[in-house]
Amino acid sequence: MTDGGALRRVLGPGTLALLFANSIIGAGIFALPGLAAATLGTATALGYAICGLLVALIFLCFAEAGSRVHDSGGAYAYVQTAFGPFAGFIAANLMWFGLGACVDAALADVLVRTVATMVPVLLQPTPRALALVALFAFMAGVNILGVKIGARLVVVLTVLKLLPLLLLIVVGLPHIDLTHVMPTSLPSASTLGSGVLLLMFAFIGGESSLSASGELRNPSRTVPLGLAMGVATVVGVYFGLQLVAEGVLGADLPLQTVTPLAATAEKLMGPWGRSLLLGAVSLSIFGTINGDLLVSPRCLHAAATDGLLPAPLAKVHRRFQTPYVAILVFAAIACALAVLGAFKSLAILGTASVLLVDVFVCLAVLRLRQRRVQTADAPFVIPGGPLVPILGAAVCVWVLTNLSREELLGLSALVFFSGGLYLRIMRARQFRAARAARSP
Repeated sequence: MTDGGALRRVLGPGTLALLFANSIIGAGIFALPGLAAATLGTATALGYAICGLLVALIFLCFAEAGSRVHDSGGAYAYVQTAFGPFAGFIAANLMWFGLGACVDAALADVLVRTVATMVPVLLQPTPRALALVALFAFMAGVNILGVKIGARLVVVLTVLKLLPLLLLIVVGLPHIDLTHVMPTSLPSASTLGSGVLLLMFAFIGGESSLSASGELRNPSRTVPLGLAMGVATVVGVYFGLQLVAEGVLGADLPLQTVTPLAATAEKLMGPWGRSLLLGAVSLSIFGTINGDLLVSPRCLHAAATDGLLPAPLAKVHRRFQTPYVAILVFAAIACALAVLGAFKSLAILGTASVLLVDVFVCLAVLRLRQRRVQTADAPFVIPGGPLVPILGAAVCVWVLTNLSREELLGLSALVFFSGGLYLRIMRARQFRAARAARSP
């Protein structure tokens, strides 16, 4: 393997939309309808409407930032361009380690445990570790072979993941009992806030899809259009599944907080329907992890290209034109975290990380406008002046204030570690520069 060349711009809006949907629609959707009904009762439609609006605010900001900054790295590139390398470095670590490696490790642990229900030997430490190594090695290999190959696998897995969900919606719509979905009362403000918070957590993750910005064709058009298509897909699928689950299960839905969609499918289609949805869980997790192996290493590559991480991470394979070292390092770190376990801690850190990145990106839009950052192409500009970025940042801060003490401590530790590492890197760079200046 040799270094050489630049990343290819080969991904269009359709692929970005599927990357976005794949990043969000993971294992959580299979439990979300029951949890939402248990929290909001018959007012879940109101919760989804509010959540959809809030998510739209956030990703409108990503759309404008992405149309102005075309470099690989996504949120890292936007924040770095707006606020400088220090803020960018923190955003990069929050993306590739918090949202990327930690969440992938947590999902991989769930995937192996799910498969272990059919292959019990995987519950033993050594077979479990070998299975995780094989999983990440396969995904890393696919994504090194080329961004088109990696993206095609993501597209195939996303479509296969969506098909059982769309089938459930199509089969279930004629069987909806409208008396089950009509609101009988409105929840209190605190209950509604708790429900929206729950739904917001289910919508995070799409931010990572933009880490492959350096490989998007015509980003000024692709980013806004791809994100619009992705948000519409996710909101439509989520709302449709909630409507069918409520309309079919009725008062039984709040009791189904583990496998509500499987229970809905069983009632509509019999035991094979339940098996189909349970199988979709494993496929969904696999697709989400593989999609992240495509995009998250681009944060490492981008930071290394800017001199903020070791230079080998910036290498691009001469033949395949992929950041192969970054992919291998990212996969190794995620695999190590998965082998070590600690699912809850990893999931918590990933959730908190992406919320803080969202705050950075919303504020970055204002700074990018002020500095008139754009390429030769006209950028997408959010209507309403500063209103949407300010509202988006405020929403993210509100969600962060609802995090537990453990979540806030984990997030703070990662931020302070990233800041300290950046200062150490800068001191080392200054020391080397001073020594070189003194040399004859």
